[in-house]
Amino acid sequence: MHFKKNAFVIFVSFVVAFALGCAQKPTEAQPIVSVTRPVGSWQGRGTATVGDIPSETGRFRITWETSNESPAGAGRFKLTLRSAISGRTIGIVADHKGTGTGTAEYDEGPRTYDFLVESANVDWKFRVEETSGAYSNGSPSSVPAKR
Repeated sequence: MHFKKNAFVIFVSFVVAFALGCAQKPTEAQPIVSVTRPVGSWQGRGTATVGDIPSETGRFRITWETSNESPAGAGRFKLTLRSAISGRTIGIVADHKGTGTGTAEYDEGPRTYDFLVESANVDWKFRVEETSGAYSNGSPSSVPAKR
């Protein structure tokens, strides 16, 4: 009887080992690449509220630029990312004196956003892109376009 018990244990161990050996190997992790889509661009001079941007990801790349400072030394530009629903400040994208450029990235979650531009004595413009991740097999053509 002891022999039958040992034979059964050996048999079960063999079956488990065989099944594990035949199991498919896990696939390699696919790299995630950044995919961007243009949201909008705005320009002006002076103070304005712009946007009403519904976002699926809440991940933004914001590029801004100021120019044509007049009079010299008096330019001021402040760009604030806000909740379009409550008006609550999410973050200060730029707070700059004079002419210049910059880029900022935010990851704040899906919701509707807007921007408050507070500006004096400079022309301003900024561009917003929403970023997300997509799986890639290594070739740029395999990245699906976001609609």
